[in-house]
Amino acid sequence: MRGRCFWAGAALFLWCACGAEAPSRAQPQAPRLLVVGWDGAGFDHFDDLLEAGRMPALAALLQRGTRAPLRSTVIPISSAAWPAIFTGQGPGHTGVYSFFDNVPGSYEQSLVSSRSIRAAPLWRILTRREAASIVFGVPLTYPPEPILGTLVAGMLSPFDGDYAWPPGFAERLRERGFVPDLESWKKDWNSTWGDLEEQLALKEEVLGELLERDGWRLAFCVFKSPDVVAHKSYGTDLAQNLDPLYERLDAILGRLVERVGPETNVLLISDHGFGTYTRGFNLHAWLVSEGFAERKREAPSLLVSRGNIEEMMRSERADLLAELVLDRTTAFATRCEGNFGSLRLNLRGREPEGAVAPEEKDEALRSIEARLRAHPRIVDVWRSEALYPGPRRDSLPDLMFQTLAGVQVFAERGSQVVGDYPIALHDHERQGIFVGAGPAFRHVPAGALLDLVDIAPTVLHLLGEPVPDNMHGRVPIEWLTETREVASSEAEKAPSDPPGEAFTPGEIRELEERLRSLGY
Repeated sequence: MRGRCFWAGAALFLWCACGAEAPSRAQPQAPRLLVVGWDGAGFDHFDDLLEAGRMPALAALLQRGTRAPLRSTVIPISSAAWPAIFTGQGPGHTGVYSFFDNVPGSYEQSLVSSRSIRAAPLWRILTRREAASIVFGVPLTYPPEPILGTLVAGMLSPFDGDYAWPPGFAERLRERGFVPDLESWKKDWNSTWGDLEEQLALKEEVLGELLERDGWRLAFCVFKSPDVVAHKSYGTDLAQNLDPLYERLDAILGRLVERVGPETNVLLISDHGFGTYTRGFNLHAWLVSEGFAERKREAPSLLVSRGNIEEMMRSERADLLAELVLDRTTAFATRCEGNFGSLRLNLRGREPEGAVAPEEKDEALRSIEARLRAHPRIVDVWRSEALYPGPRRDSLPDLMFQTLAGVQVFAERGSQVVGDYPIALHDHERQGIFVGAGPAFRHVPAGALLDLVDIAPTVLHLLGEPVPDNMHGRVPIEWLTETREVASSEAEKAPSDPPGEAFTPGEIRELEERLRSLGY
């Protein structure tokens, strides 16, 4: 990186330590892009609000841009979805599928982090190209990696950790009462409606200050609150809780768009949607009933932890496995979300008490697939090796499946295979949102379906940057005012095993020096 030059905004050119003089002629401003994420948002919650005039900022974007559904991962979950969004690669390449990595040679799991992601995020690519970014509240960015710009990590960040870059920024945010994650993943903390409102105001304030800085090319911010509120809406009308929040987020969106100016392109995206479920399908019970898992005659009574989310999820998994005779169990349930479920073979040599020999793997999968497809509530089944090929599949399940709309998949002890819910539940659904507006976008009232992996290449293309040839998505140039060809570049080098820092100590020192020159 040393000895090269980079843009730092309108009419500001930082000339490097190569001894040359800066040119006196003003240079054209490089394109900028604001990406706003509403975690868990779906269009079905917006249409009535738009018609009633309660989301004017979103309506203004739609009037001058493009709206399209955005298809999430299978299963639709933030841990898999956001890495797919900001790397342009699927779980088979990012290596992240659930909130947990499998510990080799064990049934234990470890909580994922930014270092679990084995593909380059947008801000690392831009840093290597000497373009500055603002990354704010994006899930799975803790611990924060050094970048040219600012990174405030989001979901899975410990409240008392060093969750921001540059060094010292997290402490300054903590002094202002800033909380990086609205959920209690690593701490026993139950956020209230007042906490959510207070943090929204503070996040807008801090983000506004960052956007006022010169030099950034990409601002990528995520508001986690829609997902949090939806999960807290058990037994209530989902719209009753979400509609006031969306009005609040819409007002923030309007002010952010005004702050960055009409020359800045804007994307509004979500990682998945939210739906209502009136029936259930218990994958754990189904595996037992079909003979793919065997229950112990006297399984231990385990109480699921009521502490933080990490402890609760660990104990839920331990509870399921403790009920099974593992050396006689072909497969066990893994992560389920919305109307999607997944399972993993108990494979000998991979799992410590594996019951399926490697040469029997394909036969076991065919047998489970056939039984799943025969079930009246199941509409599709995939092998992960076909759906998400790639070199980083260690933490992926072996099979994933989808049930009918309104049928939630779960895995727990003590309940029947299928049943109706006395109270409707709210959970993830696969369809999220995409809105693109600004000088680069034509007005297209209803665009075709996009996939999460389309976002990263689209971001780079809108910034005038070539797209690494290992990104899986496409750029929807049919929606853009300029139909220039998408330029490609060589793939960003994959992290080493085990993953270390994305930059060398010398590069990190240089990043710190350049940030100081930008006023950080």
